[in-house]
Amino acid sequence: MKKLYSTILPIVMILCLAMLSSCSGSSDEIENGGTDDGILRITADKTAIQADGVEKVTFTVRLGTKDVSDESTMNLILVKESGEENLDYGVRAFSTSVPGTYVFKARYYEGKSMVSENEVTVRASSISGGVSYYHKLLGMQFTSIGCQACPALSTTLKAIQTEQPGRLAIASFHMDFGGMTDPMTTAATNNYRTNILGNFSGLPRLFYNLRKGTKEMISIKSQIEEELQNELNNYPASCGVAIESVYNASDRKVTVTAKLTSNVTNTYRCLIYLVEDGIKYFQTNGGNDYTHNNVVRAVLSTSLNGDRFNGEVNAGVESTMQRSYQLESGWNVDHMRVIVSMLTTLDGGKTYTCNNVNECQLGESADYLYNE
Repeated sequence: MKKLYSTILPIVMILCLAMLSSCSGSSDEIENGGTDDGILRITADKTAIQADGVEKVTFTVRLGTKDVSDESTMNLILVKESGEENLDYGVRAFSTSVPGTYVFKARYYEGKSMVSENEVTVRASSISGGVSYYHKLLGMQFTSIGCQACPALSTTLKAIQTEQPGRLAIASFHMDFGGMTDPMTTAATNNYRTNILGNFSGLPRLFYNLRKGTKEMISIKSQIEEELQNELNNYPASCGVAIESVYNASDRKVTVTAKLTSNVTNTYRCLIYLVEDGIKYFQTNGGNDYTHNNVVRAVLSTSLNGDRFNGEVNAGVESTMQRSYQLESGWNVDHMRVIVSMLTTLDGGKTYTCNNVNECQLGESADYLYNE
């Protein structure tokens, strides 16, 4: 009997442990509500939002039980009929001003690239009412006196502005290139290039509304026009922009008052550039007396993403922001303009892009623009 007891006892203990394990599950399973199976999955806190550019959906991406939503090697993928669009790494929120159905999946890299086994569909419903603001785009041109191909982009942009007057405000950022020091360069150029627009290296380059985009716009007119139309279709304006600028010749000081009204209550940032036209200087493939236009002389905002208005901007209520700057002695006041952009975020604050823009001659004003 004693021998039988000693034989049965270990078997009973093993069975009890097995039952306990199967009932309790792993700690990861309890805490995270899943199994550590190494499969990438995406979920969302909601699947229906208003297409107001404000309400957002926040995604969670898990590799098994591990939450990788905020990892630097995770990015969301927007699945379109025309193909897939990769969102920036670390972005886990989405909002839009365009009604429609949006399908998302996720990609994550950990030793190898993985794509989520499932997709999430988000439906954005239209909103009614509001003012029909005219949508003007900010075109950020990156150029240099040492760049052979840069005059071609300038020619293309001038042609588009002639064909579509009032649609595009150009800000040209100069940089050192091709072994040549460009006297029109500013610190903002390299900061935009490396920190906001993907750390590109080749010139020329064009970006709309501080958006990295999906194509490298260099100088091909048809491509630049196509992307311009995509910008208008995919990112409609929800706000209007007006400007007052006053110039004091005695101290060469300009004071800019930027004005904003919006169809929706939202967080906005204001970005102000001073640009100069008609600068005669050398240009590779352009000669010694080449005319440089739209040259960014100064960024009046303290941040390259613009300065934030205090609190939220309420729908239908005008908000203002004022900035001043003393012009350098070599700048030609009669050839200068003020460009004011209003920025919003569509990804929960990871990036900010231009919602609408306006411009005027320095010392003059510009009223709100509306569609006819």
